[in-house]
Amino acid sequence: MPFMMTEVMKKAQRNMESQFKRQQQYQQRYQQVQNEGEINVDYTPPKAKKKFSFKKDEGEFVDFEEIKK
Repeated sequence: MPFMMTEVMKKAQRNMESQFKRQQQYQQRYQQVQNEGEINVDYTPPKAKKKFSFKKDEGEFVDFEEIKK
């Protein structure tokens, strides 16, 4: 059982190290490519859909007057 735990921990450590190295490499490449004063947009959110859209035949607005008695 202890042997199995040490192997699992070693594997997790290797995975973390490889992720860390990949992140460092990405950051180094990104910094080399980007010039000073240059703006890069990595993500643009999708355009929002209109919440309320009615077809022409789905009803109409009727003016009214309030009658007080």
